Amino acid sequence: MFQPSPLRRTYAAALRDLTSSKPSVRASAAADLLSVGTDTPRAAADALAPLLDDGDSSVRTAALTTLGALDARHLLDAIAARLDDGESTVRQMAAVALSDLGGDRALEALRGALRHRHDDVRYQALLGIVRASPSEGFAAALEAVDDADPWIASEGAEQLGYLLDPQVDPPFELSPGERERAMASLRRASDERDPARLRVAVIASIARVRAGDEGAVEPVTAFARGTHTIPGKDSAELRHDAIDALGSVRHHPDARSVLERLARSILPTPARSHARLALGEASP
Repeated sequence: MFQPSPLRRTYAAALRDLTSSKPSVRASAAADLLSVGTDTPRAAADALAPLLDDGDSSVRTAALTTLGALDARHLLDAIAARLDDGESTVRQMAAVALSDLGGDRALEALRGALRHRHDDVRYQALLGIVRASPSEGFAAALEAVDDADPWIASEGAEQLGYLLDPQVDPPFELSPGERERAMASLRRASDERDPARLRVAVIASIARVRAGDEGAVEPVTAFARGTHTIPGKDSAELRHDAIDALGSVRHHPDARSVLERLARSILPTPARSHARLALGEASP
């Protein structure tokens, strides 16, 4: 039977429930302050501050998410301290919150987080720096492509692909030398043969195609067709990224052939929709 959604807490109710004995109630109250605390953001942030030391990781995570959205820059040091939290999700949300806060102090904290002992923090710090300062993010992504952690290396390659994409509006300005260094790094990464780094090779190839390098069309079409796969839950999502990237070089006969084959599929799959969009066609 249909049940109506529970009403959102009022501001007063959210403040009250921040001190509940139940972690689930504290966490949901912290999340609700994201909506009902915006009229008095500093007071709401101050009420959330004690939850950064809560014994339940879901509560700490919810508090960090809301503090980033409330622009609680006066609590930056307390937020940055959670980069050393014992739980991965909390550490990552601390980095995301710093990125949401922005500003020189947050950017400085993210720079330090690029050298953090935990790979998950370094991963989120990379994303945060690209978001906060694309020019500095370009240098960080270029270095990350060679990182020993394949997820960080993959993300570095992916971010370079977006920064090099000439269709980005507004385009990211690079000198010829910077562009060539980035393309050389991506070419090197796309030649990876270590089974543990196949994801890096695929994403680097997709990034090259985004940047207009037709030399990477062949491996990207293989991935888009599904004849080449990589392990991981996000393999299907990456295949859609490959299809989207081929749209930037759809004049290439191999790219167009694959896109047209996928676009003419009888089954209404996500791959078909992506292929039609990549060809510049309306997708039903």
